[in-house]
Amino acid sequence: MVMLIMVTMFSLGACEKAVLDEQQETKPLEGNVIIRTSMYDIVPFETRAVQNVADFSSTLEFVLYQNNKKVKAVTQSKSNSNYGQVGITLEPGTYKLLVLAHSSAGGNPSVADPECIQFTNSDGFSDTFYFYGDIEVKLEQTTYNVTLQRATSMVRITILDEIPSDVQRIRLYYTGESGVFNAVTGMGGSTDSQQSILFNAVGKTAPLTLCAYTFLRNETGSLNMTITAYGSSTSDVIATKQLNNIPMKNHMVTEYSGYLFSTPPTTVDATFNLTAETGWEVYQQLTF
Repeated sequence: MVMLIMVTMFSLGACEKAVLDEQQETKPLEGNVIIRTSMYDIVPFETRAVQNVADFSSTLEFVLYQNNKKVKAVTQSKSNSNYGQVGITLEPGTYKLLVLAHSSAGGNPSVADPECIQFTNSDGFSDTFYFYGDIEVKLEQTTYNVTLQRATSMVRITILDEIPSDVQRIRLYYTGESGVFNAVTGMGGSTDSQQSILFNAVGKTAPLTLCAYTFLRNETGSLNMTITAYGSSTSDVIATKQLNNIPMKNHMVTEYSGYLFSTPPTTVDATFNLTAETGWEVYQQLTF
């Protein structure tokens, strides 16, 4: 008996376009549950097209639960020649399936409880996509088409002035919203998030774009963020900027652009703008 699950993905873009691994020959899959991804052409966000999960993630978590307990979990990295395809052996019955796609460099999330998925690494969240729902494992082969959707919201910071040569690192420290994802509700958990992401700034030039992700607890929310540029150590602060009550909307991006190291030109328009773009849909564009 074989169950075939087709996993596809609503992908709404990212800060930087991923570089695909060279195509590798896949290996035969074993087990009575086979989970596969499908590849689709990339088209603009407005059509909400399904895309290839490998374009927007480096790690996949396949987790199955029964009677509120985790019974099987498989973690797959993009270096695996079968990335997006996995074989699992299960007894017939009804299961909850969680598929989680992310690119967190510091570690994989805890997935023992689908209502409390938590990334424990110190590098901040990556763009994260998920599916959670029922599957019925039967004796005969069963095919599922499973579509992942975005779990995160994003703040995109663009520094417009030139980066001084003595700046080595830039930190985004932000608080508010959640560091826990609830796959059952599709929203952030009740725990407040405190995240600190450190970016290498050596040799960087303007405009410099930095991205931070979070899980919103409601359809709208807000973050407080401190942008700090350092020299050779964290005690060598070259510039800092505080952004309070950044407006956020679920699964959308708020863009902030401005001048960190110098005074903005008098011709800069500081009004609020609402636009849309291919990939992420922009909630608000703000200046600092």
